[in-house]
Amino acid sequence: MTWADMDPATHPFDPGRALAVVREVVSSSDPATGRPRGLVSSHSVARGLAERYGPWAFGWYGNVDEDPCAGALIRKPLGDTADDLDAQVQNYTGILLEWRSWLEELAALFAESAPHDDADAGEEERRRSRERGVAPVVALVVERTDAGELWRAACARTLTWYLESTGMASEDAEDLADDVVDGEFESWVAPDAEAVGKARDIIGKHGA
Repeated sequence: MTWADMDPATHPFDPGRALAVVREVVSSSDPATGRPRGLVSSHSVARGLAERYGPWAFGWYGNVDEDPCAGALIRKPLGDTADDLDAQVQNYTGILLEWRSWLEELAALFAESAPHDDADAGEEERRRSRERGVAPVVALVVERTDAGELWRAACARTLTWYLESTGMASEDAEDLADDVVDGEFESWVAPDAEAVGKARDIIGKHGA
């Protein structure tokens, strides 16, 4: 999924209605089995939420782990509560709200590094904006994940979305972010200033 799929600016959301919507989704019938989605799988619930809200509401799936050391973006139980649909509703509502909050935080951070006049920005200004955004984006992911085992995947995805937000094509953004993360960062290790500087330079020089 791309940043266009995730961007809160183009996907309205009323958090006050979240509990009611999640309750409907968790209790709704899974298309493949006919059973309530909450009793089938987290994937089924995620698909149901995406049908209601759009693709951004599927984005939390694969980013949740209850292990505090895993390095996942969201650390909550996925709802292994057997037949207790009410507990499922509470769990999934919390996850959805936390995921939405993360996307809104990213959107605000991306805006801070955007070209001053995006409509008139030339390629050189776009490169400078990409370069200055690397350090704060990486720092935010490290803070969120504690640089645990899975943090690099979250970092690559977030950098991809950031680069897309600056106008880079999705495929180029993904390839560049993957190259930077694989080449400069390590699992279980928060990158030091040197590693972040190298990542910033690589991204800043891309296309130059």
